[in-house]
Amino acid sequence: MRTTRVVTATAAALVCLGALSACGPDNGDGGQTALPAAAPTPSTNPTKPAGSDKGIPDKAWMDTKNIPMDESYHYTPLAANAKQVSGPVQFKGLELCRAAVAKDDEPLFTGTAAAKSEVGFGGDRWAAQQTLLFHGDPVHSSAAKQSTNMAEARLAEALKSCAKTAPGATVKVESAPDAPYFAAVLTVPQADGGTVTLHEYVVGDGGTVSELAVWATTKAGAQPKDAWKAPEDKAVGTGMTAAMCEALPGCDGR
Repeated sequence: MRTTRVVTATAAALVCLGALSACGPDNGDGGQTALPAAAPTPSTNPTKPAGSDKGIPDKAWMDTKNIPMDESYHYTPLAANAKQVSGPVQFKGLELCRAAVAKDDEPLFTGTAAAKSEVGFGGDRWAAQQTLLFHGDPVHSSAAKQSTNMAEARLAEALKSCAKTAPGATVKVESAPDAPYFAAVLTVPQADGGTVTLHEYVVGDGGTVSELAVWATTKAGAQPKDAWKAPEDKAVGTGMTAAMCEALPGCDGR
């Protein structure tokens, strides 16, 4: 019996040498036969498996050079930190204003795909988070466009009304009523006596809503560690729109 096993093992080794595609190296796969390697496919979406028809593609995230404070902080690319969001999206502005999504509005904040990406330092140094909510291609679905417009409007209104949900908060809207973006500066008192200073930007185009929140948290009476440096609000909004319109269908780049 021992001789037979040796002969069998030797024969199997010769077969592997003659047909490398049939036998692979031992990768600890429990003895499963290795399949021929497929050509690598570049990742287009960190929030979903490769090949998925849903999710937010890498190139939809804005260039960090267009994010306020990047000149000082040199933020990590947003795509590298993106995480899928399931269920209704809690935009950062809503979170800081403690404004929960109304039950009837949950479909507006759910969409087809959504993801968040946060970069920066936190504490009294500036952190940034972009959130993308995709409802679908409005060319093929008027409902996607309507949902996008309504979600954008609900978000902007909640930010303007921050003092109603976070007593003591202040809101200064920086954008004109007819601007293709919403920009505001908010200060939100915290339970421990500290304050969050939030620079908020929102754009909506096609079937996508994008929020950029840049904030710092300071102790009572203190200021953020690093002085605020930012491009013009219009440049920030354009940077948000340009990226998502390149990657997601239905934008007109307004």
